[in-house]
Amino acid sequence: MNRRNFLAVTAAVGFGSLTELQASEKKLQAPSGAVTLYYEIRVAKPEVKALHTLLQTEAARLKEKGLLSFSMKQMIGDSTMVKNYPENYKGILASSYEDGANEGTLPYFYALFFRFESYTGMQASNVQAWFRDKAGGHFHAYKPTPKGAVKLPLKMDYYEGVFQTVVAGDMHRIYKSEEEIKTFLKNGTEKKMPDLITVENHVSIKESSLTMFESKVSQLLETAQTTYQPQERKENGLPGSAENRYYKRAVTTEILRNAFPKGDQRDYIMHGTWESVWDHENSHLDPRFKMAAGPVGSFVISGPVEPFYKTSLFVN
Repeated sequence: MNRRNFLAVTAAVGFGSLTELQASEKKLQAPSGAVTLYYEIRVAKPEVKALHTLLQTEAARLKEKGLLSFSMKQMIGDSTMVKNYPENYKGILASSYEDGANEGTLPYFYALFFRFESYTGMQASNVQAWFRDKAGGHFHAYKPTPKGAVKLPLKMDYYEGVFQTVVAGDMHRIYKSEEEIKTFLKNGTEKKMPDLITVENHVSIKESSLTMFESKVSQLLETAQTTYQPQERKENGLPGSAENRYYKRAVTTEILRNAFPKGDQRDYIMHGTWESVWDHENSHLDPRFKMAAGPVGSFVISGPVEPFYKTSLFVN
């Protein structure tokens, strides 16, 4: 299943088969350094609470199996500025998905990040089988009736992928080496700042462009970590809003590469945390950001799709 399509799909589909990525892993070299086992899931409202508890318990168990941290993030809406729409569209879809889920017209949508010290440690933890067999029991579709929601035998599918962090940054430094990245993934920020907004910009590029793309996207990450408005406001700018172009710089930024190509393409997630939706949207209006983003965008053959998330659970 194409993950770009999966992100946009909300109907229930097939469940539980061996994914394309898992099949390709058996043919390709294992990635080095820390890895992120990443999931995208859709969950009906009656299952949310039980799944949350199950994931919290499993994350505690995995801490003994090389887990650096775990986060569960609920999608709330989409960025419009990442698509270079006119400024009057700024933030218009920021809560659209959560509003639909709360109304019952959409299932809840979550991104899960299991951060492991190594790929071999991740495999030894048996977390993928656990997820399929245990967490998968909560992906049932439900049918609304006058007497309440009724569980159906049909299950909603999920996306699973293994990613490597190429480069990351926070308000103190940029992290590039394997050990530096491991430190970044272990420490996290969500526990200290629980109200952060996460963005995940999903793009695909040609595999042949990987080296050049990563050079350009690393420069974009450094721009996101160092720019803010107004520039005269020492160190961190002012809070953004719908009425201004101010923004505080990103709290954290991270470029994740799918550890395995899909044919001649490679998927990436440009992951960042911000103090508000408006800080993020206004950053995309800054000429300095646009200048750094242009060379990155020239490599993209699919995307950008950039949802907003709020953190539901964080364990480190």
